[in-house]
Amino acid sequence: MAKFKNDEGQELGLDDILQDAEYQAEFDKKVAKALEKNQATIDEQVNKKLEAAIAAREEEMRKNIQSEIDAKAKEAEENAKLTEAEKYKKMLDQTNQKLADYENRIAISDREAKMKKYIKEKGYDADAILDLVSASSVTDANYETRIDEINDKLTAKINAAVSARMQDEADKHLGGKGGKNDQPTFDFNFQGVKPAGK
Repeated sequence: MAKFKNDEGQELGLDDILQDAEYQAEFDKKVAKALEKNQATIDEQVNKKLEAAIAAREEEMRKNIQSEIDAKAKEAEENAKLTEAEKYKKMLDQTNQKLADYENRIAISDREAKMKKYIKEKGYDADAILDLVSASSVTDANYETRIDEINDKLTAKINAAVSARMQDEADKHLGGKGGKNDQPTFDFNFQGVKPAGK
């Protein structure tokens, strides 16, 4: 690489060379060309990725549509072999299944409302409990017991954590500067005094 030197023979840095308007213009052209080439490469890569993603998505959609068509054709073929009574029974079974699913969703929704009401009446932490038990995982017969169990466990864990923290830093929490409290404890056995004449 050729070195540029000034009249005194000192090597010039890039900033010094670019002080010349011709060099600066040539440098700007080369940088712009390099950036343009780099942007074209990036655009080409992005376009290839997009085309691949679109092709994959189209293939997935095609497979899904083909699966639906195949399932309907198979069902139509099976239905063609059924007698009228069997067709009626199949339709009735499907309707009954939809009805059972609908009733189950209603029951879960009702149970969730009962659970929230029960939690509120008991004064429990609704967010903590509902994170741990869902209306679909319990029955109408056992949701109260399950909620009480979870609340007891949460309360026990919180109390244990608070007690441990208080024991570790008891003096700090009582206004001291921390560390072990070697001061004697005093038990003043105060007794209430009843006013005379009452």
